[in-house]
Amino acid sequence: MPADKTNGIRRRGGLSRIALSLLVIVAAYGGVWGYFQWQAQKVRAEVEKKLEPLYRESDELASLKDVDLDPRSLTLAQLEEQFQQPSQKLVGAKNTTKLGWLCGNDQCAVWASFLVPFGQEVPANEAPVLLLVNSPFMQPPHHLAVGGIYLGETGEDIKKFCQTRGYGLEMGKNRITWDKDWSVTWAERDDKISLIVFANEKALHDTKTGEAAPAAKSLGR
Repeated sequence: MPADKTNGIRRRGGLSRIALSLLVIVAAYGGVWGYFQWQAQKVRAEVEKKLEPLYRESDELASLKDVDLDPRSLTLAQLEEQFQQPSQKLVGAKNTTKLGWLCGNDQCAVWASFLVPFGQEVPANEAPVLLLVNSPFMQPPHHLAVGGIYLGETGEDIKKFCQTRGYGLEMGKNRITWDKDWSVTWAERDDKISLIVFANEKALHDTKTGEAAPAAKSLGR
C-alpha cells in the first residue's frame, strides 16, 4: 500500500479517535451538568416544601384585619373566634398548656399559655396567663397588637403608651408594667418590635404561692 494512502488512513483514524474522545467528554460533561441540575431541582423542591407552611402563615397574617387582643378580658373562646382552632398544643412551663395559632411548621405568630395541666381540656372561658405575639417574618404585621401595642413599633412607643396610662414601671430589660396585674416584655429587630409577651404577674404569683404552701406545710410536719 502506498505510503501516502497509509498516512491518510492513519490521519482519518486519529481524527476519529479525537472525535470520539470529544464526544465522550461532551457526554460526560452533559451527564455531570444534568446531575447537578437534578440535584438543584431536588434541593429547591425540598426548600419550597419546608417554606410552604411559612408562606401560608405569612398570607394568613397579611389577610388579618386589625386585631388588638385585650389581655384583661381575653379567653380561649375569643382566641378561637379570632384565629379558629389552635394549630399547636404543647406542654408549657410550670404544668401549663401552651396553644399556638397562625403556625408554619413549629413557628407560631400567636402563643397563649393556660393554667391547665397538659392533657386536660382547656375550658372555653379560661383566660391565658401568658400571651406571646411575634413576627416570624421580615415584615412585622402592623395590624396585629396586644393591649394597644403593635408589632413594628419601637420600645419608646411602648414606654410612652404605658406611662400615659399611669404605668410603665421598669421591671427589667425591655420589661415594664402594663397595668396593675400585667407586665409586657418585648424584643426588637432592626429597632422595631418583633416580639411581645404579656404576663399576668398576679396570677403567676398566686400560682407560685399556692405551690409553695403545701411544701411549707410538709416541711413543718
